[in-house]
Amino acid sequence: MNKSYRQIAPRYDLIAERNPELCEALTLRVADRRAASLNQLDSGAAAVPTEVALAAGDSQSSQLRKALVEDKAHDPNGFERLIGKSSLLSMNYLERGRRTADAVCRIVVQMRGGGATYGTGFLVGPRLLLTNNHVLPNARMADQAEVEFGYQHDVDGVLAIPTRYNLAPEELFFSDADTDFTLVALAELSDTGVPLERFGWLPLLRLSGKAVDGEAISIIQHPKGEPKQLAIHASEIVVLDPAKVAFDTDKFIHYSTDTEPGSSGAPVLNDQWQVVAVHHKAVPHRDDLGKPPNEKIRWVANEGVRISAIFSRLERDRFTDDNARASLDRLARGIGYPPLIRSSSALAIGLNSDAAHEAQGAPLAAAHWEAPGLGYDPDFLSESIPFEPIYADLISPADANSPKAAMLLDGSGHELKYFHYSSVINERRKLPLLTAVNVNGLKLRRPPKRPAWRMDRRISEDFQLDDRLYGQGKKDPAEKVYFDRGHMVRLLDPCWGESDEDAKRGQIDTFHFTNAAPQEGIFNDVNWGNLEDYILEKAQITERKLTVLTGPIFREDDPEYGFTRKGGPWQIPISFWKIAVLQKTATKIAVAAFVRGQTDRVQALYEAKVFTGLKPYSAEDIKNLNIQTTLAAVEDLTGLNFEVLKPFETVRSALEATRWLGSVAEIEI
Repeated sequence: MNKSYRQIAPRYDLIAERNPELCEALTLRVADRRAASLNQLDSGAAAVPTEVALAAGDSQSSQLRKALVEDKAHDPNGFERLIGKSSLLSMNYLERGRRTADAVCRIVVQMRGGGATYGTGFLVGPRLLLTNNHVLPNARMADQAEVEFGYQHDVDGVLAIPTRYNLAPEELFFSDADTDFTLVALAELSDTGVPLERFGWLPLLRLSGKAVDGEAISIIQHPKGEPKQLAIHASEIVVLDPAKVAFDTDKFIHYSTDTEPGSSGAPVLNDQWQVVAVHHKAVPHRDDLGKPPNEKIRWVANEGVRISAIFSRLERDRFTDDNARASLDRLARGIGYPPLIRSSSALAIGLNSDAAHEAQGAPLAAAHWEAPGLGYDPDFLSESIPFEPIYADLISPADANSPKAAMLLDGSGHELKYFHYSSVINERRKLPLLTAVNVNGLKLRRPPKRPAWRMDRRISEDFQLDDRLYGQGKKDPAEKVYFDRGHMVRLLDPCWGESDEDAKRGQIDTFHFTNAAPQEGIFNDVNWGNLEDYILEKAQITERKLTVLTGPIFREDDPEYGFTRKGGPWQIPISFWKIAVLQKTATKIAVAAFVRGQTDRVQALYEAKVFTGLKPYSAEDIKNLNIQTTLAAVEDLTGLNFEVLKPFETVRSALEATRWLGSVAEIEI
């Protein structure tokens, strides 16, 4: 494990599942627990009293916040502090805060004509600094700046000599004025040769819910450019009255902590020293907006940029901006992921090469679809699993933004039948809504040379994405990412039968764009293939049968790609689901569900929306990108209906379902 990650990261290796019975009995009441910290604020427009229930089944953010509190063995009063029933701190609290402070620095920007301006920043990944846009608004200013670590008083009150580093905006610089954040690379060594990694970094979690209304927070900062200082438990998260304050709740969070000019860019930290936001300004009363500087302004609270808002802004440009993508890569490495691998391997996805890119072929003749054996067989296993009820709710969805099953050209239905598998297309996104394949492990055969990818004439071309999306990446210098056609039904799965001709038919049918989704990174062939192989090995020896359902997870905020392409841009799904149905005995089947993220990989941990299931994950655990979850969680993500499979589900408890898989041997089925 990276030393600096181990040194600075909040103790994710000690995060334990909160006692559900305790949580059900407790609520958090936000009162004037720290009225003294609000004295300087406008008493008429400060916190709006709220009540946040911390019980199982409440909001996802509340559930997550409980899960991020350590158990009593490591922090006896952590949860009691959160709900306002205790102010006791473990002795390790200050030491953890000191280590967190190591990653916080003073930013010094030398001005033309003399003098300097100051801000605060902190490391969030390998050689990656986060601060405000108004501190470092452009690469030119960043090139003039330097950062100072350790500019603070020691235990004897002696002011230490700071360790200075230059910024490297030519290597990485991403800034957004609207969200008010800047990410910039730093030099590896200081001006005296000290490695930057000595100061560690503060890992960022994208998900919302790292703090709840009324929770005490702390800020490590350089107010007015002075030595590093700490506002510890001096205030709390507040809810502002929108009639008195203008703000965007999706981007900003509010609190009553004391700050000064120069504190901009400082980390806002919860009770477990996890970064909640980046401090950026004080908030005036709505009626005072536009007042001249010499008139008295009523300040309502301080405001910070949400970490989730920073991730969302980076995601928007990840396929069109090298710096956005590089920032996300370093942020992922900051919580333990290895760097994204780019090579010429035929298994790699997202390559700028033709290593595995077959030419697009002509659609197959009508006679191909008259042969026997076409389509998913609902009676393939000992229990019947009908296909249409799974996607029936999406044939005519009530929500205009929901996925919608596309109709075939002949009006016969929505199911495209291929050799041993079927596919249903999402009319709105022009990608598979879901696929279902029957696998007979005893009759699997190795197929011949890979065929060409093709359109399917049985469904409108308007509902298919071909090489307008996949085939132009290396030819268009404006594109920053190149996507491969990721098989939804794995190439080998339908390649079974009585002859080599059966294997060839199965392989040819998987090479249809109606079975493809854009994928980046070493993804589908390796990880999901290993998972399916393992499950198949556990199948009944005499039968070795398996049914697999797979598809993308479609979100309204999926990033766009292909702005310069004909027919573009298209939204790219960042994660996928898979459900394995195993013939475990001659009369018994078992079901297991999985979710996998491909680009925003850490998000996979939280996609199942089961936050009390967070377990003690180390950085090594996080490097494994698979999770096992519940059918209900996949339903929530997709709008599909897996009721027919729930009686056979291996993992039924949502509280224990979502977990990382360190190896395939950890699968429960």
